[in-house]
Amino acid sequence: FQQTQIEKHRALAEESNRKGDGLQQQVTALQKRAQKQAATNHSAIKVRLNRGSSIIIDISPYPTDIFFLLLEQMHLEAAKMLSFTEEGFMKALDWGKS
Repeated sequence: FQQTQIEKHRALAEESNRKGDGLQQQVTALQKRAQKQAATNHSAIKVRLNRGSSIIIDISPYPTDIFFLLLEQMHLEAAKMLSFTEEGFMKALDWGKS
């Protein structure tokens, strides 16, 4: 009886190890995917912000109100690209406090 229990526990331990290895591989794959996605998002935002900075340079003779509106618009576009909602973005900046 004791030998049967030992074998049963060994089998369970081996199965747990296999499942753990499989889960570790999935986690590694997801981490690589997330890193790849983050790099892609960063590149897209950098390009968008670079485009935005040229727009800001072009409008520099105009009043500062336009400058701040465009700057805010760029921030909101960047937040959307990062899957933020406007409310979440404001909270992240601590502007959403009541």
